[in-house]
Amino acid sequence: MKTTTASAAKAGLEEKLLTIQIEKEFDVLEKRWDARVYIKLYIAARTSGLLASISDRDWRTLTAIGTFMNEQGQCYPSQAALARALGVNRATANRRIQSLARFRFQGKPVLLVEHQYKVAKTGRQFATNRYHIMPTANMKIFDRNGEIA
Repeated sequence: MKTTTASAAKAGLEEKLLTIQIEKEFDVLEKRWDARVYIKLYIAARTSGLLASISDRDWRTLTAIGTFMNEQGQCYPSQAALARALGVNRATANRRIQSLARFRFQGKPVLLVEHQYKVAKTGRQFATNRYHIMPTANMKIFDRNGEIA
C-alpha cells in the first residue's frame, strides 16, 4: 500500500484548506490496483472563513465532486454518479451543482461547469459536464510522489 502526502511548504500554499490523498494498493489475487481517495480538512478551512461562507449543501456538493477530481482539478462524474454520492435524485444533484457554481469565496468561484456537446448518429445533441474545482477552493490532489500535481 502506498500513501502520498505533501507539506504546505513544498506545495507553495499559504494555507491548506483541503487536500485529497490517494492510496494505491495492489491486489495480488485479482492482479489489479485499487485506489482509495481521502479528503483531508485543515483548520484553515475554518480560519480562512470558507466554512462560515459556504452552505452545508454546497460544502457537501464540493466534497462529493472533489472525490472525482484529477490532478488538474477537473472532474468528470455524471450527474447520476453525483446523485448517488450525495444520496439524492439526479435533478436535486443538478440543482446543487448549479448552486455551488454560483457560490463565491473571497469574490471568486470555487467551481466552474463546462458543458460539452456531442452529436450522435441520430443528429441529436447531448451534453456532458466537466467540472473544474478552482484554486479559490484550495482543494488539491497529490500525485504518486507526494507532490501536488
